[in-house]
Parts: sequence; structure tokens; C-alpha cells
Amino acid sequence: MSYRTVGDILEFSEGLHRHASALYEQLRDDTQRERVDMMLKLLADHEQRLATALERYRDGNKAAILTEWHQFEAADVADIVMDAKELHMDISVTELVQLALKVDDYLISAYQQLAADASSAEVRALFEDLANLEQAEKISAVRAALSVDDW
Repeated sequence: MSYRTVGDILEFSEGLHRHASALYEQLRDDTQRERVDMMLKLLADHEQRLATALERYRDGNKAAILTEWHQFEAADVADIVMDAKELHMDISVTELVQLALKVDDYLISAYQQLAADASSAEVRALFEDLANLEQAEKISAVRAALSVDDW
């Protein structure tokens, strides 16, 4: 297990969301199915919103918070989405959403663990806020996926 500062963790999380967003945009180029394209657009926007929020958290916090060290093992999108081989031309919206939510689940779990291990109330509150933000965005993405049949 490696150690990272809070700032490093926020930067990693932002990059993870930006990478996922770019992946969804790239997949949009390869699909001919309208519903899958619409879902990919929603997921790309979902990831972009989270990346922007993390950038604001990073820029808006005091240096003392950002320099606190925590045990954290950074993962890659490919490591998080172990079923990346399932990203094929005929992927269903449901399968796509299940894969996409793995990124949210990974970060929710990481933030909850980081909050539990935080040595200061400010850092604990930051990671709790981030876990809640991820959870709210995850729920929003699931609702969008459930409504895809209405499109």
C-alpha cells in the first residue's frame, strides 16, 4: 500500500473521471445505436461533472488539508472495470451502466475508507462529502439508465 497526500488523491480521482469520460466519448464514435450513444453521452457528462467538482474541491481547500498523508492505492480505469472486454459493439445499455458504476463504487468505497482513517475532522468531512457526491451522481446515472426505455 502506498501513501498519497489528500491533494494527490483528489488529483487522481479527477483524472480517473476525466479518463472515464474520454473513454465514453470514444465509444460513442464506435456505436451506431441511438440509445447506447445517448447513454454514453450521459455517462461522459456524469464523469465530467464529477471531475469538475473534484477540481473545485482541490482548488478550494487549504494547503494543510491537501498535504495530509493517507494510505491509498491508486487504481487504473482498466483495473477498476475488470470486465472491459465486455465493451463490444452490441453492448446493452444495462451492461454499459453496470460497467460505468464500477468507477463510482470504487471511489465511494475509497472515500469512505479514507474518511474512516482521517486524522482530522476537516479531512474526514471532505472525504465524507466526496463519498456523498459520488453516491448522488451514481443514483442520477442509474435513474437516467432506467429511463432509457422512454427515449
